[in-house]
Amino acid sequence: MNNSDTADDDPCDLNRLGDSWNQPPPSRYNESLFANRQRPKTYSTVTPDSNPEVSVKGQLSLDVPAGQVLYLIRRPDPKTKDSFGHPGNNRYYPATPVTPTSAGCWEDDNRPVGYPGVKGIGQIYMLVLVGRDQAAKFPADRAAKGWDGYSQDQWRAINSIDVMSFNVSTA
Repeated sequence: MNNSDTADDDPCDLNRLGDSWNQPPPSRYNESLFANRQRPKTYSTVTPDSNPEVSVKGQLSLDVPAGQVLYLIRRPDPKTKDSFGHPGNNRYYPATPVTPTSAGCWEDDNRPVGYPGVKGIGQIYMLVLVGRDQAAKFPADRAAKGWDGYSQDQWRAINSIDVMSFNVSTA
């Protein structure tokens, strides 16, 4: 075995992340999309601030269909509470399109969670497939004055395919 074989075992360096990185509890993933493929992996780290930033990294073996975009969505968990005792609002916030490398590596670094005092609100991260037209609308919606995510009904109206989800604690 040569040195390149060893690097191929973990092309995303997920097994070499520092102590501040955690592997979230087992994630839910679309078993039909990953049939005969390696189960996706995710890792996260959270800054200790009252308005923490979350970084996530992962690896997945997935062919993104033509005309589709893999998008990272974040949703504040309503079963968790911030430092003021307010629960997560359970709204859907498109974060960024995800383009995995040829080895399936992807990441989203230093994403602010919300506001001073938000620490404690868990984040439900989702990777979804959406059409290119829908993906192009997400940035404009995020930039709209007063926009505060999509409600459950608004999200259900968006044609998307759940790829996987995982929870990140900010507590």
